[in-house]
Amino acid sequence: MRNIVAALLAALVLPNGAALAQGGAHEFALTQLKPDVYLLQRPNPLRMPVEGNVVFIVNEADVVVVDGGSLPLAAENAIKQIRSVTNKPVSVLVNTHWHGDHNFGNQVYREQYPGVRIVSHENTWRYLASEKNAKDIADLPGQLDANLVSLRELKASGDWNERRELLLSDVQLDRKEVTRIRATPPDLTFTDGLVLRRGAREIHIRHPGKANTDGDVIVWLPRERIVVSGDIVVWPTPFGFGSFPREWIQTLEVILALEYEILVPGHGDVQRNGEYLRLLQRTLASLREQAAGAVAKGLDLEATRKVMDTSSFEREFVGEDAMKKRMFDAFWMTPIVRQAWLEASGKEIRQDELQ
Repeated sequence: MRNIVAALLAALVLPNGAALAQGGAHEFALTQLKPDVYLLQRPNPLRMPVEGNVVFIVNEADVVVVDGGSLPLAAENAIKQIRSVTNKPVSVLVNTHWHGDHNFGNQVYREQYPGVRIVSHENTWRYLASEKNAKDIADLPGQLDANLVSLRELKASGDWNERRELLLSDVQLDRKEVTRIRATPPDLTFTDGLVLRRGAREIHIRHPGKANTDGDVIVWLPRERIVVSGDIVVWPTPFGFGSFPREWIQTLEVILALEYEILVPGHGDVQRNGEYLRLLQRTLASLREQAAGAVAKGLDLEATRKVMDTSSFEREFVGEDAMKKRMFDAFWMTPIVRQAWLEASGKEIRQDELQ
């Protein structure tokens, strides 16, 4: 999964500016969003390696969890938090998409709750059950070894700061943890959506369209007016690897039409209105228009990157924050320009080519 390498290499050059995260790399803060609906969030969404948000819903007899964590350790920490609230069993675990930072903890849920059903879109299952996923998991130790070599070389050179020391510690932890991952694909899939009924509560699991992947799903609680978006929405900087720019704009429109009170993104802080989603739409529209113009002039991908003008939206994402700027470039601009160029060129989008 080359996005892990890209993200960590970007983190190597981050300045020392922002306050460092406290607590363990894969520990969660617990927040109650509405009665019986809880968010588990790592306090600093920009900390590397990334860790996604987890939502759990406590029902009359069971618990439904959205996203399984980035590592077995993350899932174990999430389950400890769930058990601090309720002793009811987790009966359903929803995987919002196929990226490993949202499902590498699946096996822990299956071990600790043997009756759990793991639910996803059919396209997410197709990847998670594939030989490609098994190979990607097997490749993770080597990828993290490469990051450790780079970090240790930086430290030996004296080019070092507190943030890199924290990153070194976190990558060393992850290097041990990735050897515990076992591919654990969903066992219940759908194409459009399904509804879980728990007394008066309805839990809608829907595929609103392609966006960050071709199997993105949201979880919608109409009574509570809460939507959990997976990586269709990521704050404060979006993730663009392997994505579908044209469809993404419409998928965001589907979510906005829900008129939610709370939106839980795949990473980062809760959103309570549509402003950030509208910014994503404007950004995608601008990038698509510019990529189409570049392709019409016969420009290749690298030439297209050079003519892209991000001034109309970049400041709204990052302001003057150098750390956010690095993340914006690595997580968003580098991959999304590629995707927009592929789309404008009429080329196939291979979402497993995370470049």
